[in-house]
Amino acid sequence: DGLIHLSELSWNRVSHPSEVVSVGDKVKVQILNVDRERRRIGLSLRRLQPQPWDVIHENYEVGQIVRGKITKLVNFGAFARLETDGIEGLIHISELSDKRVTHPKEVVAEGQEHDLRIIRIDTDKRRMGLSLKQALPQEEQIEIDWQIAPSDDGEDENESAIAAQVVDAMNSAAVPQAAD
Repeated sequence: DGLIHLSELSWNRVSHPSEVVSVGDKVKVQILNVDRERRRIGLSLRRLQPQPWDVIHENYEVGQIVRGKITKLVNFGAFARLETDGIEGLIHISELSDKRVTHPKEVVAEGQEHDLRIIRIDTDKRRMGLSLKQALPQEEQIEIDWQIAPSDDGEDENESAIAAQVVDAMNSAAVPQAAD
């Protein structure tokens, strides 16, 4: 028998071993050390798995929409952990909303899950930039208010009906572009 320290179970933060393994599970491990005097063997499960940052470009790309859970709020933004492999990224306060935000708690709370757009990946610094506002559906990103200019000569009912149809068509066909 050997011991897998909590920090050696996974590359992600683990608060209890049951999040990764169950009693009776057979797992492949790497032997880290052997203490013959105390009859202890130190083992690692995570070291047999690729470090998520080493394979990040296999799983993620800039522009991709991902699901993330808000883990921490700070004055300059919010951190979110991605569902797939536990990589954590920063949603800068300017990427939380199109409206002015003085603190992230105005928009998000710890524990909430959101769809997020990846806007930066820096493998050297192991940092990921995320955006909540750029992940919103396009119709929520921009509101277009098409209006009909009034006619000087007093328009008839047919012109009004046609104008209303044009406005409806323009609103349904408007496809706003996300800011880079």
